[in-house]
Amino acid sequence: MTRDEIIALLDARDPIAAAQGIGVPDEVAWLRGTGDDEGVEVVRYGAGTTSAEVADRLLEVAAMHAAPRAVHLMPGADTPERPGSWGNEDLLVTAVARRVLPGVPIRPDWRALGAPACQVAVSFGADEWVIPEGDDVDPDHLAAAVGARAVAR
Repeated sequence: MTRDEIIALLDARDPIAAAQGIGVPDEVAWLRGTGDDEGVEVVRYGAGTTSAEVADRLLEVAAMHAAPRAVHLMPGADTPERPGSWGNEDLLVTAVARRVLPGVPIRPDWRALGAPACQVAVSFGADEWVIPEGDDVDPDHLAAAVGARAVAR
């Protein structure tokens, strides 16, 4: 995808259109804790970022010589004007990241989004979860509800 195509998808604010043709993965990798950040690239979006900045970062990750182990999608910090991200925006960025980075594990931010949104994000291209310690969610149950199988990493 070109930079202009990515920006147009983001600016359209339509996660359903962005996810067109993206299938639910067969497996969702998961681990508990803070996650092993070595080889994980962060893509920030939401409050404090523009569509052009998100597009540039996705293209930067796509151009890396060695594919990242995963891409962690991280919404901006909450501000008095708006939350770090809107649910619609979380799904949109997930779908666009999947389009730009086929084959790279896409990891939504569990702490910011929570289990239900991370579960829904699987239908928009996410395929990896880092479940915080102390969160007793059952990854098998979450993955099965969207037609995938949870695989511990």
